[in-house]
Amino acid sequence: MAAVLMVAGAASACAVTGEAVPSLDLSSKSVPSSAFPYGPGQPVPSAQVPGILADITFRPLRGENTPADCTPAPVDAPTARVLVGPGGPAQGTLTTMVVRATDSFDDFVARARRCGEFALGGTVGTSVATEVTPVDGGVPGVRLERRIRMGPADQPAPPPTSSVTEFVAQQGDIRVYVQNRRPGGDDLGAEELGATRTLFDAARTRAFGG
Repeated sequence: MAAVLMVAGAASACAVTGEAVPSLDLSSKSVPSSAFPYGPGQPVPSAQVPGILADITFRPLRGENTPADCTPAPVDAPTARVLVGPGGPAQGTLTTMVVRATDSFDDFVARARRCGEFALGGTVGTSVATEVTPVDGGVPGVRLERRIRMGPADQPAPPPTSSVTEFVAQQGDIRVYVQNRRPGGDDLGAEELGATRTLFDAARTRAFGG
């Protein structure tokens, strides 16, 4: 995942009348790069945003997940503000995103709970296992622990795996994601988990207020 962020352009959408209306600008709700614990977060260029959104949301660029109802609802890509920075001892990356969601937080959480394991669309044999727990404080949020197996389980050698510790909160239609993505299947150590949670708390406060 490239450690660079989108240029905040003035994307436009069409109103029902056909007139151009400005896209929602969430720049002021994005956590500052200095909040990242292991080195500053960097903006993702606009050309890379579609791929980054697919990585963050697990909604494939092409096709759908299996089962199909495990394909997340889309987010509003022109509103996305994404920062990517280095992770800690687990040698991964930290990503924050604030974006306009198209589904409710209740629906988001219900789908995550229902889809404890699914096949990722647009891949050959990649599967994602997810565990969901609530997080306290501020605007309600959840923590998702994901294990990604990149290939069929019946290969002669075990397929490579990666892990994502993900915190998500939403108020109205504005959603905040913080992800720690790393190679392997190990849990985060206590220090790095705490640093990731602190980044989430900062992102949640910046987006929704204290």
